[in-house]
Amino acid sequence: MFKHLYPIAVESGIDAEHFWDFDLAELMTQISANNKRKLEDMRTKAYMDHRMSELIAFAVNDPAKMPKVEEAYPFVKETEVQAQQSLTEEEPDWKRDQALFMQQAQRIKQFNKDKNGGEN
Repeated sequence: MFKHLYPIAVESGIDAEHFWDFDLAELMTQISANNKRKLEDMRTKAYMDHRMSELIAFAVNDPAKMPKVEEAYPFVKETEVQAQQSLTEEEPDWKRDQALFMQQAQRIKQFNKDKNGGEN
């Protein structure tokens, strides 16, 4: 039964070595997921191709009205903003090292205090 599914599964993107590890339900789920992903990729490519043709029309006919990259492709600006936010939110290494050092120093201080019977 699985022999006739093998070429379909491999064409769908399932690794030939892992094909034999799947049961029928897993194979069908993976094939379906791979096909949906390919369809979504084709839709995205079609949208980008159409958008590029619009920009070419602007460039040829009226370059002064050609929109900026961020206007033509809004996701470009969103990814730039997200990248900048992640850089500003990320704590520098030296800050993390400093916090770790302070925690260790506090533990040593507490250990020495406990060792001396609470004196210090």
